[in-house]
Amino acid sequence: MPSIENKDSAFDSLISMHGSTISKVCYFYAIDTDDFNDLRQEALINLWRGLDRFRGEAEMSTWVYRICLNTCVSYFRSNKKRRLSVPVDECPQLIADDTDKSSMLKEMYNLINRLGPTDKALILMWLDNYDYETIAEVMGIPRNTVASRLRRIKERLVKYSNQ
Repeated sequence: MPSIENKDSAFDSLISMHGSTISKVCYFYAIDTDDFNDLRQEALINLWRGLDRFRGEAEMSTWVYRICLNTCVSYFRSNKKRRLSVPVDECPQLIADDTDKSSMLKEMYNLINRLGPTDKALILMWLDNYDYETIAEVMGIPRNTVASRLRRIKERLVKYSNQ
């Protein structure tokens, strides 16, 4: 087992490299800002606890996604609330400016927030350029299921944007 100093250093590095991913995943499962903060804190606790067990068999980013998704889905199931979005303006760590890109991201996040929890996870990983095999591994579903579900999700998002 690594010393506490090494674990602290590894955790700081993990947060530095993957903090935006952690925030993004938690954002999509939060109902309000307090929920977002609770989810992010819970995800960080789970990442800290699991750090000693990370074996390096998957990419660190894949492992972080899995921990965050599992944390959020568990939270969602235990609270049995309908998940709504946090106003993007209340999450400055996600969007920090008022450019056209920021406006497009806000619109994209609003559209994605209309999806169910599993579909959100699939599209978020795809948007982060994970390949179908990695998404299948994290989600625990067959690769072909990932491909067909992503196709349907993309069609639904286009439909939402035209409404």
